[in-house]
Amino acid sequence: MQVYYEFYIDQFFLEQFFCGFLLLLAAGKLGRVTPSRRRLVMGSLSGAFGMSAFVCLGWPLLYPFGFFAAAAAAFWRRPLREEWRSNLSATFCLLVVTVFFGGALEAIAALLPLPLLAAFFAAYAAVSFLLGFVRKKIRETENTATVRICLEERSLVLEGLLDTGNLLTEPITGHPVSIADEKALAPLLDAGWEERRGFCLIPYHSLGTDNGWLRGVMFDEMSVTMRRGSRVIRRPMIALYEGKVSAGGSYQVILHQGHAP
Repeated sequence: MQVYYEFYIDQFFLEQFFCGFLLLLAAGKLGRVTPSRRRLVMGSLSGAFGMSAFVCLGWPLLYPFGFFAAAAAAFWRRPLREEWRSNLSATFCLLVVTVFFGGALEAIAALLPLPLLAAFFAAYAAVSFLLGFVRKKIRETENTATVRICLEERSLVLEGLLDTGNLLTEPITGHPVSIADEKALAPLLDAGWEERRGFCLIPYHSLGTDNGWLRGVMFDEMSVTMRRGSRVIRRPMIALYEGKVSAGGSYQVILHQGHAP
């Protein structure tokens, strides 16, 4: 008994094109690259042409070449010998997105009676939501730091977060200013430290108020350790915040960009 299937190459091509475009768009977000619309379209067309040709020729083992053709057209940079790390990273991001997209598409198609094209966009929305969560966690991991602050013969280790929105500077010198919980620094600041060490007033316009003043203290040394490396700052200026710089208490120091490794 022979079984025949009707195959519409134009429909298959359009499905592959739209699916490829969504996958490349999501992979670009995951890899934090922004390919132009032209490259996205070229990548989608390359993948769709490759898949359609291999289906017509009956060569299913060559399907991965359509995948790599799409990645190359959309993301790969030249010269290939020098940009191989970037090209490999973009291809890996596309592979990860494709796996999650396929799982989401199968789940949506099984649970909801949607047309295939609508299921594509629903799967893309689900994957985009997941990627947003993953990017947030990656960004938090990359920006967290271990901060050791030294004053006289004592030191204290706190958790820090690099915040590119922290633009505080010392008004006279223009030196960068990090912000820390005053209570967290209490072990280093004895009673009467204001008269003994002195402080400067630093204006700010955040942390829940329109404007205000923070007391800035010059410490002896601060070492910052992050995934990207470490750095030691001599005589850093740190502003004391009376509340908590982190609502959840996960970190006690908001690092200035100028204090990052």
